[in-house]
Amino acid sequence: MNTSSPASKIAQINLLSVYLPADFSHMEVADKLNIPLKKGIEASFYAEITDTSPSRFLFFTQFDVITFVNWPKEDVSKALKKLGLTQSYEQATLYQDYNITLNTDATTPFHVDNNKIELRELSLWPLMIVSLVIAQSVGLEKFEKEVDRFYSKGRNMVETSTSFSWMKRHEFADYAIELSLLRHDMVLDLMLLDKPNILWDNEAYEQLYNRLAELLDLQERFEVVTYKLNTLKEDITMMIDLYQHKHSSFLEWIIILLILVEVFMGFWEMFFKH
Repeated sequence: MNTSSPASKIAQINLLSVYLPADFSHMEVADKLNIPLKKGIEASFYAEITDTSPSRFLFFTQFDVITFVNWPKEDVSKALKKLGLTQSYEQATLYQDYNITLNTDATTPFHVDNNKIELRELSLWPLMIVSLVIAQSVGLEKFEKEVDRFYSKGRNMVETSTSFSWMKRHEFADYAIELSLLRHDMVLDLMLLDKPNILWDNEAYEQLYNRLAELLDLQERFEVVTYKLNTLKEDITMMIDLYQHKHSSFLEWIIILLILVEVFMGFWEMFFKH
């Protein structure tokens, strides 16, 4: 933490949100880090660690994003190693980090713009809201990358689907199942973008949430991901229908050939037996 002189009452606090590739429950995280976690807002849990001044905070969401507030980088690395991230998080996974300005002389509870997040006090609720929105952004980025990967794979499959084969139809069916699972995971995890109901009772906290969500384009990004998923679903459904039609046509021709063979054999027996 970089802190200015005491007279200024201004300090810089680091916030780091990291996506955990492994799927953990909050109890597993608490056990591995030996830090008890309490229930926070919506799908989040938190711990306040008072071994420093100001305190350190840890937040964990059920969509596998962990957020460190006011943690030294070496302590972050040690914690992530306990959670299975043996490599540097910068290379191993998705993350977003921000500096929070603590200004006890501020005239408003918070100020957020493109350049900074400023809070008047380093208390649990403002930090929990900021951490939740940043965690939502990281979780959404994970789905953005997954959808882009599926989008590229689906486009390649459509472009190379010029001829009918059983293997190709099977490949499309497998891809459709993977896509359905991704959509299912996204629906479950992107309670992500749900604004916590409890914020409706506090106008200042709701404004803080809304302002951060707006700056991070959460709703717009979610709509783009949803559009891509729907487009993929439509394309794959169309290709599967096309292959099924080709397969049906192929079977119809086999039936016609069998009928012709049977007719031919009937004529053969009629003329050559008699």
